[in-house]
Amino acid sequence: MKKLCSILTLIIIIISTSCKYQVQNNNLVTITDMLGDTITIPKNPQRVACVSRTTYDLLVAFGLSDKIDGAYKNIYDNPWLETVYPNSKNEYRYEYEENYETFLTRKIDLVFAPEKYISDNLKAHGINSLCISLYGNPTYDDYLFFFADMIMNIWDDKEVHKKVLTWKQDVIDAIEKCSNSNDNRIEYKKLFYVRGDKNKGIEYTDTKGSFTEFAFRKLGFDYAGKFFNTTKPSKEEICKYNPDVFVIGGIFQNILKEKLKNDDIYKDLDAVKNNNIYQIPFGLTSFEQLSITTPIFFYDMSNILNNTNFNVSNMIKSTFKEYFNVDLTEKQIGYMLEGKGPNGRSISNEQ
Repeated sequence: MKKLCSILTLIIIIISTSCKYQVQNNNLVTITDMLGDTITIPKNPQRVACVSRTTYDLLVAFGLSDKIDGAYKNIYDNPWLETVYPNSKNEYRYEYEENYETFLTRKIDLVFAPEKYISDNLKAHGINSLCISLYGNPTYDDYLFFFADMIMNIWDDKEVHKKVLTWKQDVIDAIEKCSNSNDNRIEYKKLFYVRGDKNKGIEYTDTKGSFTEFAFRKLGFDYAGKFFNTTKPSKEEICKYNPDVFVIGGIFQNILKEKLKNDDIYKDLDAVKNNNIYQIPFGLTSFEQLSITTPIFFYDMSNILNNTNFNVSNMIKSTFKEYFNVDLTEKQIGYMLEGKGPNGRSISNEQ
């Protein structure tokens, strides 16, 4: 019955998102991006720029790597790229606010932009651009499969579509199983997420509307970021919230974990004294970023936070084999689970 419900849920999601796309003819499609802006573009673009960091991993995993001209330069700081996707070394490194002339010179068909002002500027200069934001409005609930559905409508490739649909069902199944794992919870536990993709300290987090807020809510936790109006709340605000749990992700997670444990202001919090500080795996991207490893992220966090026993190591091995054709060793999988690079060091030290 649960499997049937999952399939029906997937069908509903596909139907509900299909209205965002209108096929003009066999060669054009009209698409509305995450912020409601609509453009008509040629189908099956051959040269794409992934300036929005949430797009690169999925395009590679779904079999569209040969369409990627380049991506936001910080993506290439990840030492796992050489192991998982060696061809990335041949791609162009784009600035966050890349000059429109670069895209024209490189004959880019489509840019996935991270923010509206960037996308608007590119369109003003005749460059096809769609905004794929890190945040949903008002929450991420309705945007979980937004980009995946967009991929299926832009590219006519049955193998790509098959991979997208498989991944979507895996995400649905993971959320259902992990949400059920907190049925016996007496009360929500307060959780503070430290965003470690940049070394901005313990106080750098994601707010309401982010994928992380959505995910930890589904896991049964009271997410601190929804109470803050900024991604940089003060130490005093965090201490007042007094989280039961800290969870740290990103390239700098191991450095930030040590900072948290030794900070004079935080050290008296129960979460720190009880060592309720946990890390998020890191692979082609940090697992808490919407990506091909999103199902594994739910299972892993459920194991850590809700005492379940999903075989996450096997999931990592099979996922990277299926989507990237990479045979990871047990040691490499262990490093991923510890948020480290392929040589077992802090990722920030392997760049």
